[in-house]
Amino acid sequence: MKFLNRIDDNSIEGNRMSNVKCQMLNDLKAARKPRSLSARLAGGFAGFRAIFAVSCLLLAVSSPVFAADNLVVVDPMYIGVGARPLGMGKAYVAVAEDGDALFINPAGLGKATTPKLTSMYTNLLGDVNYMVLGGVYPQTQNSAIGAGAVISSISGIDLRDSSGASSGTGSWGNSVFFLSYGVNLEESNLQLGGSFKYFSQGGAGAATIESASASGMGFDLGAVYSPSENLSLGVSAQNPIGTKMQSSNRIENTIPSLFKVGGSLKLKPAESQKLIIAADMDLARGAQSAMHAGAEYQATPNISLRAGLDQNPVAGGVETNPTMGIGITSGGMQFNYAFHPYGAIAENTTHYFSVSYVGVPKQAAAEEASLNITLKEPSDKAVVYADAVKVSGLAKGAAVVTVNGANVLVEKDGSFTASVPISKIGKKLVLVEAKNAQGKSVQEARRVLRLLNFADVPDGHWAKQPIEGSSTAGLVQGYPDGTFKPERVLTRAEIATLLVRAKGKELTERPASSVFKDVKGDFWAAAYIKEAVDMGLVKGYPDGKFRPNKRLTKAEAITVLVRYDKLPVSVAMENPYRDVKAKHWAAKYVQAAKDNGMLSYIEGDKLGLGNAVSRAESVEMMSKTTVAGKLIKDLLSFEKGYEYEKSAPIIKASIN
Repeated sequence: MKFLNRIDDNSIEGNRMSNVKCQMLNDLKAARKPRSLSARLAGGFAGFRAIFAVSCLLLAVSSPVFAADNLVVVDPMYIGVGARPLGMGKAYVAVAEDGDALFINPAGLGKATTPKLTSMYTNLLGDVNYMVLGGVYPQTQNSAIGAGAVISSISGIDLRDSSGASSGTGSWGNSVFFLSYGVNLEESNLQLGGSFKYFSQGGAGAATIESASASGMGFDLGAVYSPSENLSLGVSAQNPIGTKMQSSNRIENTIPSLFKVGGSLKLKPAESQKLIIAADMDLARGAQSAMHAGAEYQATPNISLRAGLDQNPVAGGVETNPTMGIGITSGGMQFNYAFHPYGAIAENTTHYFSVSYVGVPKQAAAEEASLNITLKEPSDKAVVYADAVKVSGLAKGAAVVTVNGANVLVEKDGSFTASVPISKIGKKLVLVEAKNAQGKSVQEARRVLRLLNFADVPDGHWAKQPIEGSSTAGLVQGYPDGTFKPERVLTRAEIATLLVRAKGKELTERPASSVFKDVKGDFWAAAYIKEAVDMGLVKGYPDGKFRPNKRLTKAEAITVLVRYDKLPVSVAMENPYRDVKAKHWAAKYVQAAKDNGMLSYIEGDKLGLGNAVSRAESVEMMSKTTVAGKLIKDLLSFEKGYEYEKSAPIIKASIN
């Protein structure tokens, strides 16, 4: 069927075509102005560009609305996805691998480890030459750049005047060229990418055709999130803000935005087999949503079979078409074929052929691929309270397995179990290494944080995190019986100790003489009280006493902590809380503490300024100060401080 090769009023009749095509040609007929040849050509080619664009996309969207000054067309990349994704029903936004990722989701470039090339050619509906080219080159271990082009053209278009007489032939082309970049954020299991695109369309055969030439700039954004090794979720925003192309005949072409979301599941039915199941959804403003679903079954390392359902919006609804495909891989080259019918008309069936270079893994990479470790426990970023952590997993192809430098016993199936001591409170790196007979090795590391815990601070306690963080960081201590007594009232001796420790000082030597009349040298907090006084953090009373066991009120605790953190203080202009008047001596300190988040734990509008402050409250407020807050933040951060301890022994090694 050559329905594109003639544009005149009679071209609608006598052709076997779908209702969508008829509707498009009717729209074209209505859009033209047959009063003169030039007007007829201008209107005809404004409509023709729309028909051509939509036809190049195999009628992927419903019939556009033609107007003299604005024309909605479709991104040529909508079909330029490669024969592999087409065989899977175009469900590829979460699969996004090899060079085909360029055309659907550039985020897939982040996992490219070898250069990749892809090309595809087809002849759409017997009229349109359609060619796709793309290449990917790894820039770093976790990023790659790419470039590509989608080029479509048609020639020999029969031009006729208002009387139906032939006035020659014309040609038309529609192309897009783009640069892409993708990065793989391994720690976040996230891939991000984007493409910058240049659109160009134009033709020859008449002045009105040439004046319709136009160009424009656009971009795409994409992401892939993989919560597990087998599951991936993807999203791609193609022309997210729309792309405008202005021609010299003042006809503005708009390429609308298209958002694609999807997921993929990778399974392994047998040792040498792989199965990918994927589903996508297209979301476009003002257009019917479309679904894509497909699967790829790798029967052998060299042969893959594909099938899918490709759903496209058409006038009045959606059209679902089955797809099939096959892929053959050998020596780093891959040949892909896809069969894609469009509607019930046999002439609309299109065959897609793609040749790609997917790369050959280096021998070292192949050896390492057969040597791998799967750690079951501990999980990365694990928080523990015990003095040892269990390490278990599976090491395939390994002759020797070590955990933190010590050999562990391994069963014939590769499973192993060991127990690693965590004698010190804080951070611990567990490093598991497997070596094969050739000396090749692979490693897996896990970050483990051991926190102090207390019997009377259970899960769900409102101050559990600051208590555990502060005590692990050495700012506060529990009691010998393993409790913290969070509701116990804080004393002046305890606040002095808390402040000194928060400054990073741990004192062990007791003063030789009394610090105050009521603080003898052998008092448990004497050294801390003396240091706190010397640092200007606390003061004694005029009678020469310190009153170390006096209970601290909230007013006193807040004042001391605000001074300790050197927060700016000014006269309170209004009541900080309903029970704290602006004229109260501590109001300015309360306001400063409130403004800096120190009192964020307070619920309601009452503070209870005269009440005694508990140990839990004091630790909560202390954790919000600059110095103590940084110590706790550094402790809880998994991004630094984890170093491999080569001397760490295995206290227990056993076979499962």
